[in-house]
Amino acid sequence: MSRTVYYRIAFLFLFSFSILSAELLIPTAGGEEKEILKIAGKRRLYTIVKEAAVVYQVHGPARIELIARYPSPKKSRKSQAFSYHVTIDDEDPISINHKYEIRKSIRSVQHPSHYYTYSGNYFINVEAGDHTLTFTADEKQNYPVLLRVIKKDFETAKKGKRELQPMVFQSNRIVQAGGKDISYFELNHGRPLQVEVQGPKTLRIFSRLMFLPQMGEEESYRLRVKSGSKVLGTYFMSTEQSTTATIKDLPDKVPGKWRTCEIEIPKGKHIISVELVEKDRSILTRFQEYK
Repeated sequence: MSRTVYYRIAFLFLFSFSILSAELLIPTAGGEEKEILKIAGKRRLYTIVKEAAVVYQVHGPARIELIARYPSPKKSRKSQAFSYHVTIDDEDPISINHKYEIRKSIRSVQHPSHYYTYSGNYFINVEAGDHTLTFTADEKQNYPVLLRVIKKDFETAKKGKRELQPMVFQSNRIVQAGGKDISYFELNHGRPLQVEVQGPKTLRIFSRLMFLPQMGEEESYRLRVKSGSKVLGTYFMSTEQSTTATIKDLPDKVPGKWRTCEIEIPKGKHIISVELVEKDRSILTRFQEYK
C-alpha cells in the first residue's frame, strides 16, 4: 500500500454542532462511469474511480464522508486491499488505504456475477467557502474503486449530553482552558479506549493532539472508530498548537486546538473502540453522548 502522507489542511471544525442532513454529491468533471449496487434491499449509486481524475465541488462548512468499496470477480475469504487518493484544493494528496472482506449479499446491476467488499469510510471536515476535491485511484490495482461522496451539514447540538468515561484507561489528564479544568483521557497507538453506549444516541469524540517540542506548529492525526470488529470510520484531523490551553503537570507538552467527530449509534448496547492510527504521537480524548 501507499504510505499515507499528512498535510496542513486548514479544516474548520464546528465544535458545538451536530449533523443535520446528508447529500450525495455528483462529480463536476470526470466520473462518467457509474455502478449501482443492491445493498440491503436498496440501490446505491457509486462513481467509478480509476487513474483519471474525478472532481467534486463542495461548499463548506461541511463534513465529507467518503464511502469506498472494491470489486472482485471471485468469491474470496481473503480481505481485499485497495487505495485511492484525494486532493483538497491545491494541497498535496492524501492517500487512503482500506482492507476489507467480501460482503456476499451485495450485487451489482451492471455486473451481477461480481462481488464487493464491505465499505471503507473516511471523513474530512472542510471550512467555509468553495472547495475542489479531486480523486484518483492507485494505478497498480487490478480493479477500479467504487466511491460515494456524501456531504453533511450541521445544526446546533441537541440537549441531553452526558460525559462518558472509558471502560479502561491509562492516564487521566487535566487541560486548563478558559479558566476551567477539563478532564481528558490519554490515547496512544496500540492502546485503544472503549466506551459503552446504549443507542440510539450520537457519540461525540473530542480530541487534542499533545504537541512535542520537535513537532511543527500544525500536525495531523487519524482516529479509527470501531464497533466490535467493524470499522465505523477513520477520521482525519488537522490541528495547530493552542495558545490558550495547557496540560496540568505536563509543562513540556502543548495541547492542540480541540477537534471533534460524531458517530450515530443505532439501537441497542454497543462497545465503541477508538484507536490512534499514528505510532509517533499521543492525543487526549473526551466522550459525550447525546439523545
